[in-house]
Amino acid sequence: MYKLFIPAAILFSTVMLITACDKNEIKYGEFDVISPDKALLKINFVSSYQSNPTVYLALDGNRVSNPITSRTPFPGGGYNTGGGSTADYMVVNPGAHKFSVVIPQKGANIGVDSIKLFETDITVEGGKYQTLHITDTTANTKSVMLSDNNARPDSGYIRYKFVNLIPNAGPVDLYYDATIVAPNVDYLKSAEFTMPLPAATKNWTLRPAGSTTLTIGTPYSNGSTITNRRVYTIFALGYKDMTDTRKPYISFLLNL
Repeated sequence: MYKLFIPAAILFSTVMLITACDKNEIKYGEFDVISPDKALLKINFVSSYQSNPTVYLALDGNRVSNPITSRTPFPGGGYNTGGGSTADYMVVNPGAHKFSVVIPQKGANIGVDSIKLFETDITVEGGKYQTLHITDTTANTKSVMLSDNNARPDSGYIRYKFVNLIPNAGPVDLYYDATIVAPNVDYLKSAEFTMPLPAATKNWTLRPAGSTTLTIGTPYSNGSTITNRRVYTIFALGYKDMTDTRKPYISFLLNL
């Protein structure tokens, strides 16, 4: 069974409201408390097909997502992505699972007529937040599972993880304004860093490793991501030198 993660503060407030109003009880739904042994999983699908097909995500042959397109972290969305802007995760049983990216041919169900764009075996760990990143296309599709450090940083700081998901760019440097914050990050690799909460809007820029002049894609403003004590994953996707739907992007998903 796969369930959406409901933050503990919201769940506590809901329980207190219902308890306080037991004479006029209104139930809006049933909620399951998340036990510490459950695994929390997010999928970051960034396979950059020119046609940008609508797909479903599946675990063990069961559809777990709404229809999405590339650059749409699920669940939750992010900034410079599709979807919403929440830090949701799926709650799954720990252990081994079969993960698939599927285009159903008829209706909304996954069946024998469906096209599997990608399938792989994954293992999720109980008590941990993890994100499965999927990039590239056809037979070259790759995935990498990363653990997310979702402990809040101190007040006045923001925690970031940067993931390089551009197949043809080689190692890259991530800049914040004129400062390298994640140097020489190779394909499918990541780097973590913490920054003070900025006082003004600045740009994130992606460059080939070692270059101070060349850029990959368009710089992205940090305006929507200046939030105290948040945790974000910055991910670079697309293909270097492409200008259509496969062009490079700098995007953000929300971890906390």
